[in-house]
Amino acid sequence: MSDKIGQVAHYTRAEMNKIPELLSNKQYLAPTIDHESLQQEIPGAKVYDETTGKVVRMDVWDSWPVTNPDGTVANFHGYRLVVGLTAKNGRYSGAPTKMGLFLQKNNAKQDDLSTWHFVGYVFNSKTEGVADKDYDKYLQNSIGEWSGSTVLMKTKDNTLRFFYANAYKESGLSAQVLTTAQITVNPKDSKNWSSGLTIDHTKTTDRKTVFSGDGKIYQTADQGEGKGNYFSDDITLRDPHFVQDGDKYYLAFEGNTGPEYNYQGANNFTNQAYYGKSAFFKSDSARLLSNKNTAEYEKTYFANGAIGKVELNKDFSVKKVMKPMVTGNATNDELERINLFKHNGRWYVFTSTWGFHMATDNEAITKNSYLLGFSSDEGINGTYKPLNSNGLVIAGQGEGTNPTSFTYSYLVIPNGNDKSNRFVVTSFEKNSTFAPSYLLNINGNKTSMITNKILGQGVLTDNGKYFSASPQKLK
Repeated sequence: MSDKIGQVAHYTRAEMNKIPELLSNKQYLAPTIDHESLQQEIPGAKVYDETTGKVVRMDVWDSWPVTNPDGTVANFHGYRLVVGLTAKNGRYSGAPTKMGLFLQKNNAKQDDLSTWHFVGYVFNSKTEGVADKDYDKYLQNSIGEWSGSTVLMKTKDNTLRFFYANAYKESGLSAQVLTTAQITVNPKDSKNWSSGLTIDHTKTTDRKTVFSGDGKIYQTADQGEGKGNYFSDDITLRDPHFVQDGDKYYLAFEGNTGPEYNYQGANNFTNQAYYGKSAFFKSDSARLLSNKNTAEYEKTYFANGAIGKVELNKDFSVKKVMKPMVTGNATNDELERINLFKHNGRWYVFTSTWGFHMATDNEAITKNSYLLGFSSDEGINGTYKPLNSNGLVIAGQGEGTNPTSFTYSYLVIPNGNDKSNRFVVTSFEKNSTFAPSYLLNINGNKTSMITNKILGQGVLTDNGKYFSASPQKLK
């Protein structure tokens, strides 16, 4: 398979506007979670609160398994490991967001939430693992740790390579940068791996900022346009996802297009590639430009979300800043939780997004959550075309529609088997716990949700134990 440099793909306004007519097709619909037994909090998600002297519960939302370099779930000395974003006393308690490490023994029942145990926070301080000589202003001003990916680079090693978004605040400016570190995880009793795990915080190393934007292809924090009348310009640089292709290392990530490459603003009303066919482009851009004092115009003006990519050196510094794989210019300003992997000779990239970030005022679109997908048959750096010809992979109820059981932050986990087209999709439920896992069929450039059954909460691989389900009803 050739690996040529492809064209930048665009998730278009025409594709976005097609969503309402697709919501009657169960091919795209997330399954329901009607079983109360599948809406439980993680029993082991508890931590000691130094301010009260009590053990308190934690919310767990975005999560990802520790993987091998190919994206498949790693076997870490007899354990499955998951990293989750956590906050003690609840996601909206005001507590800082911290990455927590959870373990489950490989011989445990995957769908038994009580078998997931909290190992500890990944870092004990915002500068843990930073060499004294390597002053890093972004880490010094850190206010939270956001989503990323974690890789077991060597099968028998006891170190894990982390990539995550460091949220920081400096001189009143809040933003994120892509960050890495290596942590060490040892047996709890120092000799017997089956005794449990512990993080050796004295051995954390190589913690550093990897990428803060280049100001050309990708927007930097200080290039944002601030608040409009209805919305703020959403500046994103987060969710780094590590991929190894042969001897090359890459980070795929969520970002925004920069001033020298498919920028936001007036550009979003003059480029047909962001709209679709010529007739639709002319009518839709004219309609938006004649209604400038509207929320829809402002969303369209700001929208320049990007699925970005950089090539890394072997020390995980940036070797080359690459063109985006996909952009959401004029359509979406926030394309989250990037996930990139190879299956059966084809590369797939997925992104989660909330409907209210779509550049439209159509509630049939804005009230839902989505997983979008694209694929390349020209290698990792080829042209990514929308799956299903429209980009939609999953549509599910949004938080406002179903606050007690909505799911989000969908993650398609590579199955490591080119002969199987079935994939497990994880997510979080109601902002606080692992959601039941979904099943997705991927066949070339087509996908289809399995809507009559789901797996247990937090299940990472298809264990054959299913619960009945039905497709969600979206309007």
